[in-house]
Amino acid sequence: MHGFIIAGTNSGCGKTTVTIGLMALLQSKGMRMAPFKTGPDYIDPAFHRWVTGVPSYNLDSFLMDDECLQHLFHKHSVDSDIAVIEGVMGMYDGLEKEGSGSTWQMAQKLNLPVVLVVNCKGLYQSVIAIIKGFAELKNPSNVRGVILNHVSSKAQFEFLQTLIKEETGIACIGYLPTRKEIGLESRHLGLIQANEVDTLPRKVDLLRQTMEETIHISALLKVTEIDQPSPVAIDLPDLDLSDLHIGVAHDKAFSFYYQDNLELLEKLGAKLYYFSPLYDSCLPSACNCLYLGGGYPEVFSVELQQNRALMQEIKQKIESGMPVYAECGGLMYLTDSIISQENEETPMCGVFNVSAQITTRLQRFGYAQINYANTVTSCHEFHRSQLVQKKTHKNYTETYHLSKPNRSVEWECGLSRENCLAAYAHVHFYANFEFLKAISTLWKKATT
Repeated sequence: MHGFIIAGTNSGCGKTTVTIGLMALLQSKGMRMAPFKTGPDYIDPAFHRWVTGVPSYNLDSFLMDDECLQHLFHKHSVDSDIAVIEGVMGMYDGLEKEGSGSTWQMAQKLNLPVVLVVNCKGLYQSVIAIIKGFAELKNPSNVRGVILNHVSSKAQFEFLQTLIKEETGIACIGYLPTRKEIGLESRHLGLIQANEVDTLPRKVDLLRQTMEETIHISALLKVTEIDQPSPVAIDLPDLDLSDLHIGVAHDKAFSFYYQDNLELLEKLGAKLYYFSPLYDSCLPSACNCLYLGGGYPEVFSVELQQNRALMQEIKQKIESGMPVYAECGGLMYLTDSIISQENEETPMCGVFNVSAQITTRLQRFGYAQINYANTVTSCHEFHRSQLVQKKTHKNYTETYHLSKPNRSVEWECGLSRENCLAAYAHVHFYANFEFLKAISTLWKKATT
């Protein structure tokens, strides 16, 4: 089979554009695709899924141990012709000196070749120095090919291609010209979501057509041939969740879920019922507990507020004991209100008597450790809001103790009221199954 990681020199160099273009191109040639994303990002996997029609899975070398990474990579790629893993940030960017969670570390742990995306805007021969630096910084780097982005002409590409081969010996697989119509727009936490880009079908088709002319598929396949990954067994948690009927919030405002989390819940017997806080007037009748993921409730706060019937039902059921687990955007949705940067206040569910104030800067960014219910697990936070307590009396307790790895930074979160638990932290259940057991204990209160 074939498999590789698409790395970048930096965030914004064009990794996602190149990734979805390659996925569309390779799939058009009849190749069965296994898409992945390095790190904790939710937006890129949604683009992968839109293009390929199959789920994309997160692989994270900070959140997961080596056996788990290898298990999930094999599990999700075993029936494919090619596995394409989009990297995160710059190739070597990660936590601490060893670069934990980085694209480079993922390439080492899975022993995969790397195709490096280099932004050539404003550069000429200096591109060679960048490629050489990335290829030689660490041994092995696994860099087997490069794709050049923002190349002004075919003649410039051919010139650079010859120099790259002479100076580095690395295959120059192709390029993308500068075309505004194939670019992807961003907002404060990353790219605009796939389901919000009305022009996405046209963009992807243009990308595929462009890459038909500018990417050498035979060269790509030559440097990305790998051995079929071997199966690695791990012990799943001993849990019977067949009594759980979990309502999962899912629409443009709430879409940040790790696919493996959802599939693991179903594997353990839970039934999932998807609903839209934007458009559904009531919860699914069968659900006895809720899973409210992250997303962009601040972007859609007015539309969410207009659906007061559902908000009132959620608040009423929580106050009557319905178990709820919420992350980031789900937490914001359960507060009294979301307050914009302009101090405009939009009422939310009102479960917790605290508000979420949108800020100009990121409040928490990166990996952390949670201590909850005598269980420690890794997590990730990424939010541009903070909780503002406007009332002297809190109607909740804080049950998470969080800390930055290898740093003396600690804080409290994990708002708990009745059987409802909500926090900014995003947790991958494969990071530590003991955390899932603790959450399932909360959810199982629905059946007692």
